[in-house]
Amino acid sequence: MPLSLDEVHDLIDSWEIDPEVDTVVPAVELFAGMAVGDPGRLDVLHVIADHRAMRGEVDAALAFLDQAGPTSDDDAEVLRAMRVAYLIEGGRADQAEPLLHDLRRRGPRLPDEALERVADALEEAGRLREAMRWFTIGLRDLDPQQDRPAYEEEYALVGRWRVRRALDLPPDHYDVLARETLDARRARWTDDGD
Repeated sequence: MPLSLDEVHDLIDSWEIDPEVDTVVPAVELFAGMAVGDPGRLDVLHVIADHRAMRGEVDAALAFLDQAGPTSDDDAEVLRAMRVAYLIEGGRADQAEPLLHDLRRRGPRLPDEALERVADALEEAGRLREAMRWFTIGLRDLDPQQDRPAYEEEYALVGRWRVRRALDLPPDHYDVLARETLDARRARWTDDGD
């Protein structure tokens, strides 16, 4: 009997929580029983590809991305960003550059997950100024002096702050908001721990 979308997400959460669990084998078994368009199928594909890439199996991760089948435009952009990230993280930046250039042209229209994946990979590769630009794109709708960041914007805000600190840049309005956001998170964790 196929799993419900909630069951798929519960299973993915359990794989993510325990890094000692071999996530690839059960995920591949689950994926094999899913048809293109099944709810949660792309989530399972992401888990498999991410874990293969983390193990250094970049070619296997890239090959798995090719099994996505037809997707929405946003999902296709995330898959492209995953491909770029895997290539950069695998030391194959020369192969990533044409894809990165293509994503850069669509930057403001990309979904948050695509922006985050590219920014993270660039940061990890030490390409900090580029990472800062990608994190900043994720803040396109945020006025740091007027708005509170939405959940999706918090990641980009904190990532941008982290990269700017590494570059030893003076704080700007986004950085101030990032510190406030981190302080609010800490306060929530402290309150939850009491």
